[in-house]
Amino acid sequence: MAAEAATAGDCRRRSRAPAGGTAAGNDDGEEQHLNPFLDAAPSASSRVQFRNVASRARWVEEAGAAEVVESKGKLWLTTGVTRGGKLCYNVEEIGFLVERGALIFLNDKDETIGTEAIYEKIAGRKYGCSWDAFQAYKHLKSLGYIVGRYGVPWTMKNSGTCDTTVPPSVVHTDQSFNRVDGTCSNITKLLKEMHIDEISPSFEVYLPNSKFKKSSPGAPSFLLCLLRNKPPSRIELEMVENNFGGIPLKY
Repeated sequence: MAAEAATAGDCRRRSRAPAGGTAAGNDDGEEQHLNPFLDAAPSASSRVQFRNVASRARWVEEAGAAEVVESKGKLWLTTGVTRGGKLCYNVEEIGFLVERGALIFLNDKDETIGTEAIYEKIAGRKYGCSWDAFQAYKHLKSLGYIVGRYGVPWTMKNSGTCDTTVPPSVVHTDQSFNRVDGTCSNITKLLKEMHIDEISPSFEVYLPNSKFKKSSPGAPSFLLCLLRNKPPSRIELEMVENNFGGIPLKY
């Protein structure tokens, strides 16, 4: 009898959640290092937790981005770009955060925009992100990486809002807003000179880093390129990488 009681007690102890589990679960709203996005398909309970700390962002059509009107948690540390003190999200960031219940996406009438409408914006390729790029972005974020659009600065003090009014040193393109002048064109020119027109960098990818700062992000771990056709040779890639500080290109 004593042995049976001990066995039952052991089973009960093993079935209980370890002490401190609740506290750890409440640390949602941060990147992996700080990060909730480890699973490609979060559980329903994690989505409910996110809704309790969901930020709110309003779509600005002229900018092709959303301006955050209410920020909660610490997602802003490694997600979104800052323009004149205002946090803005690109469409791939909006889609990713809304899917996980971490963002309430609004139109100009403060009505909630659903995921289908977000997917239409992404698939339309009008706002600097294709559907394939969105899938790549989600995958990298789910692994805990810090991901930003290639050539787009994380912060700009002189830009008042998430719009197309930017300093002379910055140009606005249909690829994304507020791209640093020359950064994209230089690598595109080099690729064309090498007859490698089928690739172009889409994202700058950084390793998980609890001390990451948008004001001084440092060099990315690698640049992610989306391929239209077959990949270039290793020799060709090395030639490109050597012209860009040795930053690896992945595709």
